[in-house]
Amino acid sequence: MDASRYARIRELFFAIEEMPPDAQADFLRAQAGDDQELYDEIMSLLDEHDSECARIEGESAIAVSVPPMQPDLDEHDSPPGSGSSIGTHPGTESPPKGDTTRRGDSQNRTQTDADQRVGGGSAAITKHGAHRTHASPRVKQTNAAKQSSSNNQIWAKRTRNSRRRNSGWLWLAALLPTALIGWWTYRQVESMIIRSIATELKGVVDSMTLSADQFLGEKETLVESWSREPSLRSAIVELNQLAESNPPLDKLKNAKQIDQIRTQLRELSGVEDIKFVVWNDSFRTLASSIQDRRDIGKPVRPADAAYLARVMAGETVTYGPTRLTDEPGTEKPIMAVIVPIHDDSGRIIASMLVRGIGIFEEFNRIFTSIAVAGELDAYAINREGTMITESPRAISKATQGRFDLAPDQIAANLRVSDPGFLITGENAADLQRQVRPVTVAVAGAIASQPDVRTDPYMNYCGESVVGAWQWLPNRQMGVIIETTTDRAFAPARVVRFNFLLLGSLLSLTAFLAATKIARTSTAEHAAVHPLSRYDIQEQLGSGGMGVVFRANHRQLGRDAALKVLRGDRHSPEDQLRFDREARLAASLSNPHSVQIYDYGRSDQGEAYCVMEFLRGLTLQEVVARSGHQPVGRTLSILRQVCDALAEAHSMNLLHRDIKPQNVMLSLDPSVGDWAVIFDFGLAKPLEPDTSVYQTRETIWAGTPMYMAPERFRQPGVMDPRSDIYSVGCIAYYLLSGRPPFIESEPESLFALILSEHPIGIAIHRGEGIPTEVNDLIIKCMAKRPEDRYDSIVDVGRAIDQLRVKHPWTVDEARVWWGHHGGK
Repeated sequence: MDASRYARIRELFFAIEEMPPDAQADFLRAQAGDDQELYDEIMSLLDEHDSECARIEGESAIAVSVPPMQPDLDEHDSPPGSGSSIGTHPGTESPPKGDTTRRGDSQNRTQTDADQRVGGGSAAITKHGAHRTHASPRVKQTNAAKQSSSNNQIWAKRTRNSRRRNSGWLWLAALLPTALIGWWTYRQVESMIIRSIATELKGVVDSMTLSADQFLGEKETLVESWSREPSLRSAIVELNQLAESNPPLDKLKNAKQIDQIRTQLRELSGVEDIKFVVWNDSFRTLASSIQDRRDIGKPVRPADAAYLARVMAGETVTYGPTRLTDEPGTEKPIMAVIVPIHDDSGRIIASMLVRGIGIFEEFNRIFTSIAVAGELDAYAINREGTMITESPRAISKATQGRFDLAPDQIAANLRVSDPGFLITGENAADLQRQVRPVTVAVAGAIASQPDVRTDPYMNYCGESVVGAWQWLPNRQMGVIIETTTDRAFAPARVVRFNFLLLGSLLSLTAFLAATKIARTSTAEHAAVHPLSRYDIQEQLGSGGMGVVFRANHRQLGRDAALKVLRGDRHSPEDQLRFDREARLAASLSNPHSVQIYDYGRSDQGEAYCVMEFLRGLTLQEVVARSGHQPVGRTLSILRQVCDALAEAHSMNLLHRDIKPQNVMLSLDPSVGDWAVIFDFGLAKPLEPDTSVYQTRETIWAGTPMYMAPERFRQPGVMDPRSDIYSVGCIAYYLLSGRPPFIESEPESLFALILSEHPIGIAIHRGEGIPTEVNDLIIKCMAKRPEDRYDSIVDVGRAIDQLRVKHPWTVDEARVWWGHHGGK
């Protein structure tokens, strides 16, 4: 702060000090104009300014005599117990940051007092205009008795403040044991309630899963027994033989075997209007229950081909629940069983679907009975996150107009997505459920991660619930049990209210006593701390070295990621490693590498680094939300990762921890998917500067399942092709939906990486990928570095050639982010 700036602040402060409080802010805003820093500086002075203490100190400053026993004080001394800083007293305003003029005034006043003591006479101190501080008197005083009285008032005020502080600590000392005992008791009660809720939910979801699986198993066994009945099987074998002779379509439609199949199924099931379809091994329809037989000879719908493929492989499959839009009179969802048909030699020659025997109605009744009896919400979902049973709660909400579906359209229609808000209106608008993310329960079930969640989350109605879920892989459906938090935690609310009431009464007085101290300490710390220009919003995560917060720059209004070295990682080597990460990351300028804004240490030794705040999803979250990724999208992401690594490698810098968790993906309106690499905590130069990077490395560093084999054999060897191996692992992960190697024991995992090849992507994916793409991944993940690409630039060139055949457009990216990008 220069002299003119200081003079301007002092001039405005004196002008505002005498104004009524309600007029001060408006006057200052008009005077400061666009200078927000000037406005904030003066307002902070007003907040901490004590006019009474300033008056007393000002009166003391024009002393005409000094008591003979007054102790000498230099600029570093202050009266005992005052806690004041140079030239200030409690309740008076310290000079603005960078202020030297104010300190000079204090020193001049001290020197004048010394002159008075030496001369033994009286002197008058007069301040005029700009030379007067806000602590100086407005009216000149010459009465020695008044000065003595003023000094007494200062010490009395300080004594009162000291007593208040002591009183506050006494209150805290009395409050703390009571608060700890109360908190411990409440936590125990709450813990027991939560365990009880979790046990109830786990028991119900296990029971529901077992009941649903047994019911469907019984239906499959029943239809399998029908398929083995000689007359029925013989009719299907004869019909298949007829079809293999390529007869005219009319002859196939009029085949008597179709009527024989219908008759046999009616007798076996006891259902007059039983529905069935028979397909041959070419997935063409041989027979069905449709009267006009218009579907004979036609292929199966593409969406159902996967079911027939499983059946022709010898598996019995439960089909649905789903809705048939092309069959009149089908209002309810249908469920069916598809079984293989064997000829006399045991070869599978056809598949038969049977429905109309009440499978959906009975299956739905299992969930409805549990929901009604236990005051729970119980329902099943399919792989797409669609509710496939009729939840009583969903039907009730639909009746109230909360959904854009009629009550009888809930099952096999309602996508179980998080509306993102609590629905309170009589007629809620269209929630656009097809583009919002699914609920926590559905996401966990689809990911085959059974869980019991007692931390509240939003359900499809916008209600706060707790729940449990499981996935039945052989049925390709999930079972979800939920209950509202109001019902689950009703007992805990009563206990909480009583404890909060007691705690509020005990803490009120202590809080009031400590408020002033807390404000003063916070203000003083904020005034000198280098991070005071940032508002901390929330903690984003914590790693091995530091804690990352979301912060907002006060003046610029820009979000940033603030990384602070953890309190337990302040050893010299930890600080050097933290320094290294910041310096290495700051040396990169590629837009696909995280940008560094600031770095340094506070006076207390806290190391911090301010980085670009990345919005979006990590690649791990992308796969968790939508499974394996399209080939074109994978190549697009890999190309951007290669761009970032190419710059790093050109600067002889290795990342050494490339993994899905360290690549952030977001939607850029102009280019689509935008990938950024972050976390350079393990980055290492190929030729370290021993004067800067003095960190030892005697163990493996990185995430094992994405580390190149040579990293295990020789951890200290630096080879850019190790990063290429990790890029191949990311490609494998995106295309398969799984890491290349998963093993719980570290020794076993190391052995797999060193000697085995990962399972083929097509096995995980359920479908093949282009050979040239598979070859690229195999070459990147070669066990020997010399068998990989020579450089990351070569990998980028290879990807560019493949992207011509496998594009990924901006519109495709927008569609994906619309469906899966929500929080």
